[in-house]
Amino acid sequence: MRFQAHEGISVMNILVIGGTGFISSALVQRLLDAGHSVTIFNRGRRALPFIGAERLEVIRGDRSVKGAFERQLRGRVFDAVYDMIAYSGAESEVAASFFHGKTGRFIHCSTVSVYMVSTDVRCPITEDQARAPLMEYWPGNPFGMEYGISKRKCEEVLWNAHDEKLLPVTVLRPTFVSGPGDPTRRDYFWMQRIADGGPLLIPGTGEYRFQQVFIRDVALAFASVLDHRDSIGHAYNVAGEEEFSLLEYLRTLASMMGKNPVIVSVPQEQFDQLSFSSNPAGDVFPFNTRCTAIFSLDAIQRDLEYRSTPFRQWMAKTILWWTELERGPSMGYDRRAEEIQCAEKWMKSVEDQRIQTLNG
Repeated sequence: MRFQAHEGISVMNILVIGGTGFISSALVQRLLDAGHSVTIFNRGRRALPFIGAERLEVIRGDRSVKGAFERQLRGRVFDAVYDMIAYSGAESEVAASFFHGKTGRFIHCSTVSVYMVSTDVRCPITEDQARAPLMEYWPGNPFGMEYGISKRKCEEVLWNAHDEKLLPVTVLRPTFVSGPGDPTRRDYFWMQRIADGGPLLIPGTGEYRFQQVFIRDVALAFASVLDHRDSIGHAYNVAGEEEFSLLEYLRTLASMMGKNPVIVSVPQEQFDQLSFSSNPAGDVFPFNTRCTAIFSLDAIQRDLEYRSTPFRQWMAKTILWWTELERGPSMGYDRRAEEIQCAEKWMKSVEDQRIQTLNG
């Protein structure tokens, strides 16, 4: 069977594999707002707080179960399929095989981590650097070593299966996605510490630069792929146009919260020896990227007419969401007293050294 996408179509029949995660739920809402008919395929473990749900079909299924797509989507064709939850090459192989000839577009959610498992990338990082040689395996890679490698395998499978007519693939690679409801709580980590008035302990000099991206900008980027057929066969970085060092980010965030905290930097090697500097549940100190990671937006701006929301505009909404209600502790906040004690001890040590130098 050869499925032909409808040129100039205004309302589409779209499948989203996933649909209830941070990015995918924002995408589903964006598609519903645009008037599309949306089907989501997932395990049905999360609530569905969508506006326009009369145009939403929910199919419960577990993609990890052999034959799940075949049993529950047999005979279905879609104008577009978004795969938001492929995390292994094997999962992408199953999806590519099943949807071959059954969709006019196949859009895969990847990540900038596909670049950051290599030491050979050059900033600003362009989309053609995704296959740079892998670095020596580094379990502590802040971008997720295993995650980046697995997502590379997903992409490799899809590019091998890509066909302009039978499986037209597009890949989007978001950076750190932020905004109200972020399950990683990266920004809330710092907001909670800024709000308590104690010193902020940071690893290294805080000078490495990074980009975030607002959740609504990510959803719009994914949705806008449908309006640009020239995006078929291409990958795109998705990031905010503004870049910050950790120090710049913290000073901006604190000023927006009406605070002026003391920031204490500890050399990375010594910081890593602190017992609270890591946590099995995730990266304890957000945006400790250990290198500058800036991603080129030339391609997405050219092909998708992408523009990002100004940082202060979306961060104001994010601060309000995180702080207007009790949100519980952020990552590692149960050891906040130790952070403060370490910061104060380090400040005293630096001051003592300064005095010794002056008296030298």
